[in-house]
Amino acid sequence: MIIGISVPSLIAILGVGLTYEYINDVKDREQFVQIADDLKEHVLEVRRNEKNFLRYKDEENLREIHDAVSILTRSIEGISPETAEEIGRKEFSLLKRSVQTYSALIDSLYKNFQQETEVTRRVREEGRKLERFAANWQYTGELSINLVLHLRLLEKNYMLFRDRESFVKLKDKLAELEKTGYFCNECVAYIEALRRLFATYKKSDAMVNELQATGDNLERITGRIAMRERQRISSFLTLTQRLLLVALALLCTLGPLFVYKTANHITAPIKRLAEIAKRISEGDLSLRAPLREHDETYYLAVSFNTMLDHLQLAQESLAQSLELLRQKQAQLVESEKRASIGFLVSGVAHELNNPLNNISLTAETMLTSLKDLTHEDMREYITDILSQSERAQRIVQDLLDFAGAKRSSVMEKQDIVRVVKKSINLTANQLRINNIKLIQDIPDRAFYVKGDRNKLEQVFVNIIVNAIQSMKEGEGTLTISVRPDADSRNILIKISDTGHGIPEKDLKNIFEPFFTTKSVGEGTGLGLSVSHSLIMEHNGKIEVESKPGEGSTFTVKLPLYKEPA
Repeated sequence: MIIGISVPSLIAILGVGLTYEYINDVKDREQFVQIADDLKEHVLEVRRNEKNFLRYKDEENLREIHDAVSILTRSIEGISPETAEEIGRKEFSLLKRSVQTYSALIDSLYKNFQQETEVTRRVREEGRKLERFAANWQYTGELSINLVLHLRLLEKNYMLFRDRESFVKLKDKLAELEKTGYFCNECVAYIEALRRLFATYKKSDAMVNELQATGDNLERITGRIAMRERQRISSFLTLTQRLLLVALALLCTLGPLFVYKTANHITAPIKRLAEIAKRISEGDLSLRAPLREHDETYYLAVSFNTMLDHLQLAQESLAQSLELLRQKQAQLVESEKRASIGFLVSGVAHELNNPLNNISLTAETMLTSLKDLTHEDMREYITDILSQSERAQRIVQDLLDFAGAKRSSVMEKQDIVRVVKKSINLTANQLRINNIKLIQDIPDRAFYVKGDRNKLEQVFVNIIVNAIQSMKEGEGTLTISVRPDADSRNILIKISDTGHGIPEKDLKNIFEPFFTTKSVGEGTGLGLSVSHSLIMEHNGKIEVESKPGEGSTFTVKLPLYKEPA
């Protein structure tokens, strides 16, 4: 084995010795390549800071890009005239001018960004004034609140996307406002603010394009310098290659003869380890590498086996942790379900009171007038008792179905319209008790999703119960709609209330476990968290929109069921 390693090494040393002189020539130019690479790296750092500056447009990123430009400038000025002459004086002169231009453009662009901020603020301020003006019925003719609101929406889209489509839509709608022929100070001020916004954005875009073009030119210049130096080194290496051919010929003829035995001796245990690793990747963690003291891979095998021992222990611990996590999650789901049942029971009790009273009155009448009742009267009273009993049975059965549903991970084809209607039935008693008006926009046809009916019912019941509780202080309206999205790939279930709403600062936390905006004792803080996790299991999303004092809208988005091919 020692001979097999030594002989190829000697041949390689011989080749290196023959090329030593040419390597010295390459080293003389190596410092020029390093200079070129440093300049290129500094330019790339400037471009990276440029992206951040164009994205955030703040003073911090302005300072960072100026720092990067200063480093590039110092690097250029630190190159001696002799080195610049050797590398290319013309390229260095062009590079200096481009850096100066680039630095000036940055300052100009930042001033324009600041102007953008002021213009944007002005547009929003004038837009709010115009919106209030239209909302207070201070208009005539074609000037309407809908036109103003649509114009404000297009304004926001243009500020957000700044693309051609948003610009054209906003400009067309602005022209529509002007065509109304209605004159008001708010209209004029808003139109002028938008036109100034157009001009400011156009100026910024032109300056950004010029800045990026100058940055591209910096990259091209430093790239040419680096490429030219590498080409010069390549010419030296070409000469070196001719001498290396001799060493290569020796390696090709004598090397394999000695390497063959060495390779077999080394690769055999490595192949064993590779085979074991392959079987382990298939899931068999019980395998271990054989230990042989005089084997070159002995210490590798020991470390490999130790790693497998730790991996097996970690896998077992992870499996236990996952099982415990599933159990805890199931407990949380059941806990929230029991909380919903407790809320529904009060409504069920109220609803059961009517049929039970009817049964009691009918039975009492029959007992009092038993001797005077005809066969037909008896039949009518008994039919009424049966009807009221069936009504009470249905009320109790709906609650029992919801309460006794078993947890399951089986996803089946479900009619989401039927699931939503069932959820409404479960909460109908509470809606009547709290004098809440229900508006349904639910199609008669079926829409299918892949999911667990009981879990979906729990989600909708949770959301409806929250809506009812938010409207307890007075009469309210609950609106529930079901419809597919524009692409007919998803079904959207929207549940809206006119309750007290959710503060904006709390919106980001409402799906967190144990977070609640209710008073102490009125909620577990798990309802929305559990609902969110259940919808995620169905590959869906749940979103919320809310305004304090106006109400909230929860949108559940689920993928429509696709029949298997």
